[in-house]
Amino acid sequence: MPKSILEAQTYELVERQMNYLAHLFLSGDEEEVIVGNMMEDFIVGTIEHPRNQHLSERIKVGIELHRLIDVFMDTHDSVKSCKSVLYPKYHKYSSVIIDVFFDHFLAKYWEKYTKEDFKYFRGRIYEAFENHWEILPKPMQPTIESMIHHDWLKNYSEFWGIERALQNVSKRAKHDSGMENAVVDLKQNYELIQRSFEDFFPKMMNECSNFLKLKVKNG
Repeated sequence: MPKSILEAQTYELVERQMNYLAHLFLSGDEEEVIVGNMMEDFIVGTIEHPRNQHLSERIKVGIELHRLIDVFMDTHDSVKSCKSVLYPKYHKYSSVIIDVFFDHFLAKYWEKYTKEDFKYFRGRIYEAFENHWEILPKPMQPTIESMIHHDWLKNYSEFWGIERALQNVSKRAKHDSGMENAVVDLKQNYELIQRSFEDFFPKMMNECSNFLKLKVKNG
C-alpha cells in the first residue's frame, strides 16, 4: 500500500498514538505477533515488500493484525457514533482520542474480557519486547523502553493515566489539537462511550481470534 494511502487511512500515522493496550491484548500469546503488531507504525506499504523480507512470518502476522484492527475500528458503526460526539471539537483527532478512551475501558473492566491476571499480562508483554529487542526499529525502542519502565499499561484505568497519554499525543501533533483536555469529554460522555466500547470490543475480539486461528495455524 503506498505511503500516502496508508497515512490517509490512519489519520497522520506518525502523529497517532494507537490504543496500545487493546492492540496488545488482541495479539494473543505469540510473542512475535505481539511485537509485529506494535511495529506496524514503522512499516510502510505492503508487508511483502522486499524491504520487509528480513521479518519473520509471525512478525508479519502481527503487522497484518494491526491493520485489521485499525480498519475494523475505523469502520464500525458504534465507533463512528462515538467519534461523532468528539468531532465538532477535535475533528480528525477524534480517532486518536477514542483509541485512548477505549484502552481506559479495557483496563478498567479487564476481568470482563479475560481471565488472565492483568499484572501477569503486562509482564509477558514486556518480556516479549525484551526477548525481541534486536528486531525493534530504533525509533520505536525509546517508546517501548518508557512503556516498560513506567508500566504505562497499568495506568489506563485511571483518569490521570488517560490524561497523561493524551498530553503525550498532543505534544506530537502538528497542529493545536486540544487533545490534552479531552479527559473532560470522557467524563461528560462516559456512559455513551462505554456503551460504544461494550458493543464494539467483543466483536473486535472475535474478529481477531478468527484471524489468528487462521494465520497462526497456517503460518
